[in-house]
Amino acid sequence: MKKTYTEEQIEAYKAKYPNVVGEVTLVPSKFDESEEDDPCYFLVKKPSKALLTMLGSKEYKDNPEKANDALIANCVLEGDMDMLDNDSSVFTGLIEKLINLSNVTKVQLKKV
Repeated sequence: MKKTYTEEQIEAYKAKYPNVVGEVTLVPSKFDESEEDDPCYFLVKKPSKALLTMLGSKEYKDNPEKANDALIANCVLEGDMDMLDNDSSVFTGLIEKLINLSNVTKVQLKKV
């Protein structure tokens, strides 16, 4: 599958959101494993502190579908939205990746 965005769009997003833009490549699961893998691509940004706070509120904690929709709406900049809407493996894979983007990559505690 072809990317649905250009290098110019990537550069524009990187200028708008420095250090938080990345590309996610997903290969949807298939019923027939002999079929050729056809990846789909998404340009995403890390969840903001405000979004994480909102997702932690009772309204979103009690409604996972609403929380997932908010995560997609706020973090997916470009990509194959038809695959996202129509393939559950793409949807769940992208949600998992977006949640992982909010995790700390490295923490150090040093005795002083």
